[in-house]
Amino acid sequence: MFDFMSSNNTLMLERSSSFLWTRQTALLDNIVNAETPNYKVKTVTFEEALRSRIQAANKLDQAAGAQMRAAITTTSPVIRRIDDESARMDENGVNVSEQIMELVRNTYQMQYTFNSFNSNMARLMAAIQG
Repeated sequence: MFDFMSSNNTLMLERSSSFLWTRQTALLDNIVNAETPNYKVKTVTFEEALRSRIQAANKLDQAAGAQMRAAITTTSPVIRRIDDESARMDENGVNVSEQIMELVRNTYQMQYTFNSFNSNMARLMAAIQG
């Protein structure tokens, strides 16, 4: 049976929005701490972990659908600190211009993700209303 509310597409949109929210928070932390001595930039990754889990699930022949869903639902954003970069003499690693550009990029990605989710829900409402 197909469950629209928990389809792989909907699950991916949910995980993507979680990643983008985490990334938005890290970028804002970086900008706020631009003047903090010894502050190291936070980065958030998600795509690499998701790609490797999906590829591993794809190689399994048995219950590939369940493995794919598990790969999607169990992948979480990874927050790392970049210790080897410093933009100033006080060992602060924040390049404010770069962080603001990434913040704008992330905001557009969030907007696209939310628009996709809204489109899915609009189709579901149209099917329910007939």
